[in-house]
Amino acid sequence: MRKILFLSVSIFAVLVLAGAGCIQLGGSSKQAAVDGGIFKSIDRGETWAQKSQIYAVGGERKNFAMAAIDNLVIDPSDRNTIYAIGPGTGLLYSLNAGDAWFTPEQLKAGTVANISVDAKNKCVVYAALGNLILKTEDCNRTFKAIYQEGRPAIVITFATVDPNNSSIVFAGNSLGDFLKSTDSGKSWTVAKRFENRIAKIIINPLDTKKIYLATKEKGIYRSADSGLTWTDLNQGLKQYGGAYEFHDLVLFDAKAEALMLASQYGLIKTSDIGVTWNTLTLLTPPNGADIRVIGVRPDNTKEIYYATPTTFYKSVDGGENWLTKKLPSARPPAFLLIDKEDTKTIYMGFGQQVKK
Repeated sequence: MRKILFLSVSIFAVLVLAGAGCIQLGGSSKQAAVDGGIFKSIDRGETWAQKSQIYAVGGERKNFAMAAIDNLVIDPSDRNTIYAIGPGTGLLYSLNAGDAWFTPEQLKAGTVANISVDAKNKCVVYAALGNLILKTEDCNRTFKAIYQEGRPAIVITFATVDPNNSSIVFAGNSLGDFLKSTDSGKSWTVAKRFENRIAKIIINPLDTKKIYLATKEKGIYRSADSGLTWTDLNQGLKQYGGAYEFHDLVLFDAKAEALMLASQYGLIKTSDIGVTWNTLTLLTPPNGADIRVIGVRPDNTKEIYYATPTTFYKSVDGGENWLTKKLPSARPPAFLLIDKEDTKTIYMGFGQQVKK
């Protein structure tokens, strides 16, 4: 067990190493000319509104509409509290579902790879930043480092807390190490080495011992015992060329343990915990669409969304037929998130501006 006794490195120093930079701000006069940041739909993707206003003391109008945002997390105990992160943007959070945003003093810059909010205590938040895992216990007022990766060039790619047991925290890094803490981040063990960048960790909310892990290039894995042992779910994916090239993964039916994978091949799903995988029939041929993000409506799994760099796709019949719309931004989509309590609400973020 690797114990964290003392971290002499400051968060400020890590911001520099992790690609720190100020959030790209824009004034209200430039609002119509920029298309980054976050967009929100309250009608299941029919229309979108940009949500990028930063609260500033003294009435100064600022926004992050020029910034790239590649992930968003909704507080599991309060749907109006949401967190956003992106390259160089540090951490942004909103208390009113995106209408106004704040930036913690310690995390105004730097590239946060992932965050997780404790379902039992909304003031406890974990953030993966560079080679550190940071934690706040006072609602983003102060952050402290609870884990430091000492190997050069290895960064933390994911960190998430068990929604039923706040003492258990999982993390992954760019080398493929799966880390586990059973004391809220005070000490850590390497539970498994996947030898490929860990791209996403999903905890089943109905049984948090069940975990699904996606690597960048070596497929999907499942644990039924909180990360002690793992089952390879890739046998059924071998027939689909490009299926190991990860783009996104969602657990769309927690009871059935049904997963949907977006890969270089296209959309592939399993309803039997990875024993068999089946493809969805898309408007484009296999390997013919660059699917960046996916979402499945939690209260109606026949309603599926995905987006390519130019187009938003929607199906209401489980993928038999598709409707298409132009994206609200010319940038490539980086995340798509459905509000589980109000499934009409969808958030979408967009990445770096494509150079022409």
